[in-house]
Amino acid sequence: MRRTAAAASVVTVLVPLLLAGASDASAVTKGSLTVRTLDRGGKAVYAQVAVYNTRTYDFRYIDGNKKVSLPNGTYELVTSFTGGNGEDGIVGGRTVKVSGATTTTFDARKGRAVKVSLSPGPGAGYDHGVTAAVCAADNSPASMSISAPSGEVYAIPNSSRAYELAYGTLYEPRSATGGDVWLASATHSHGVPAGVSATLRASGLTTLKVSARSGADSGQARFSFNGERKDSGVDCESGIDIVDVERDLPASFAVHVPAGHWEVGQEGHDLISSGFRKYAAGRTTSLSLGHAVWGPGGHLPYTWYHQLYFGNDNPFADPKFTAGGILASGTLKLTHAGKTLYKRSYSPSQELDATPRIPGSGWYTVTETARRGGLPAGSLSTSSSLSLHFYADAGKNQQIRDYITRFWPEGLDSRNSAEAGSTTTVDLGMQRLGTDDGTIGRLSDGVKSVRAWYTTDNGTTWHACTAKLSGGTWTTAVHNPASGRVGLRSTVTDTHGDSSTTTVYDAYAVR
Repeated sequence: MRRTAAAASVVTVLVPLLLAGASDASAVTKGSLTVRTLDRGGKAVYAQVAVYNTRTYDFRYIDGNKKVSLPNGTYELVTSFTGGNGEDGIVGGRTVKVSGATTTTFDARKGRAVKVSLSPGPGAGYDHGVTAAVCAADNSPASMSISAPSGEVYAIPNSSRAYELAYGTLYEPRSATGGDVWLASATHSHGVPAGVSATLRASGLTTLKVSARSGADSGQARFSFNGERKDSGVDCESGIDIVDVERDLPASFAVHVPAGHWEVGQEGHDLISSGFRKYAAGRTTSLSLGHAVWGPGGHLPYTWYHQLYFGNDNPFADPKFTAGGILASGTLKLTHAGKTLYKRSYSPSQELDATPRIPGSGWYTVTETARRGGLPAGSLSTSSSLSLHFYADAGKNQQIRDYITRFWPEGLDSRNSAEAGSTTTVDLGMQRLGTDDGTIGRLSDGVKSVRAWYTTDNGTTWHACTAKLSGGTWTTAVHNPASGRVGLRSTVTDTHGDSSTTTVYDAYAVR
């Protein structure tokens, strides 16, 4: 069951997310390796060096300018470091054969400038940064990158086709009120060239226009954009296709990034994430984040060899970015024929991997209640519940029938508030996501009836409201109070008798 930068004014070292520990080497003969890392003044400076044994696949990080014991063999080395002036950024890669006591040197004095710009550029009022990454061309984990202001990034040349250089340029607004962010990148394959002077075309970028509301989250949030330029996700540009933007919620801005696959996330008090999606060059995509209502969403449970898998659900999924909800804690329960087969409480970010055995085919009920803690006063979508009543065929590997209601109140402002005394139309989305696993069957289903309620006193009283179907969409109308919060509930019964009840408290505010 459920439960994942570069500042132009400073140098930033970006280390791969893979922090693999050193594995036991099978080689008997030991040698040693000392990697000297020198800045542009010839002075030894601290650096981390990625070290990969091409035969044993042992991978580790070592410190520069220190002797390290290693088995004899051939190693790919990649490093990035900051010069002694605290400004220059240096990156390089090379292959070394360790035999006995071996020493090799990354000398920044041999580095050549990496100059990258965008055409047409965003104009005045932007800080201009450059990022360079050296990667092993065989897709080994030996890759590192560094970012610094334009004119202060250097790559140590290497004609070996075993390495490649990715480079990019980032434009960030100086204005305290924010603005658009621009990133462009490219790769030089078959070696690290003796200098780069590249002008990248803005026509190859895609625009992601972000509109982020407050309510479910609030205060300052960090928006992350992580790119994958190849389907394999191991290309060198992925190490520099990274943009982080900080804004106070609510916020609106745009990022212009290379076309390809991007994962977008928002992290404030809580976290939401989109997963990787493909965006085309020359296109503008609007991304609505933080829209009410954060509530139950995700995959339904499924049976697998007489066991019930609870599915990949999220009790506080954003309507658009369904991954996240890391603050949730709550209780999950499975009942059958009046008996509790499974019950477990969970804390934030805890995985629930239990797969209780079900005694046979019949009717079962899964109930989950959840609450988000650690939120500021006045936050929305504070607690939720989901009850699934369904027929399970224990002998078949298939997903259950049922629907999860996704609430979408229309006409709210950027703080997810409705006008006092107004009527809010709430879309009732019928979510029934598959498992993306071809070995798990998916049954046909249809909606028979939908009932809806709302509360203005945190669930003490629930008021029935009529659910209507028009144009393939279910909606209901909520009569808003003079102030306060509105909670929402919906019960959906399908054409086979399965039913689900979805509830979200403090779904939206009334101003």
